[in-house]
Amino acid sequence: MPFDWRSLLAQIGSTAVVVAAVAWVAKRAIDQWLDHRLEQHKRDLANTSDRALERLRHELRLEEVRHSRLLARQASIIAGVFARLERLHQALIALSVPILHQGGNGPQLRDAAIKRHGEFIDYYYERAIWLDKDTCNRLNDLLRLLEQLLTRLNYNLTPDGSIVDRQRWSATYDQIQEEVPKARGALDEHFRQLLGVSQT
Repeated sequence: MPFDWRSLLAQIGSTAVVVAAVAWVAKRAIDQWLDHRLEQHKRDLANTSDRALERLRHELRLEEVRHSRLLARQASIIAGVFARLERLHQALIALSVPILHQGGNGPQLRDAAIKRHGEFIDYYYERAIWLDKDTCNRLNDLLRLLEQLLTRLNYNLTPDGSIVDRQRWSATYDQIQEEVPKARGALDEHFRQLLGVSQT
């Protein structure tokens, strides 16, 4: 009996068709499963990314609010320091002008300057923690100068308000007129820069 090549080829062909069909179905199933997993992974990444982005936006909004409140607080303190510093400076100027002492006004001018100094100290020291280190250093330097000048004027007045040493008084007056405006100008410009209103 001769070997039946036709039946062998038919059987191999049908097996090949079945294997090809199974392979195609398996490939399609794997592709679908991979596509589904890829889409699910994309959705998971998008959800995670959206949540992280929303969390970061929320944190940024909170930080902006904190920063805004800090700047508002600092602006209020700077305005208060500036006003009290201006009143102290004006009181020192009034105290240093000898003509204003006529009529026995010396003790009142001295008391007014000392009072303004106390008001400035009370306000500034309680709020200095809210100001940056550079601002505090500048204020402290100016405060030391003003205290030194106030002390000189105070000790150069008798209890009735007469000037003891006119030459020393004149030197102190010159310092008030020359050194204080320079220091005040630098500090005032620094304040304006902190507040964002500087022209430079």
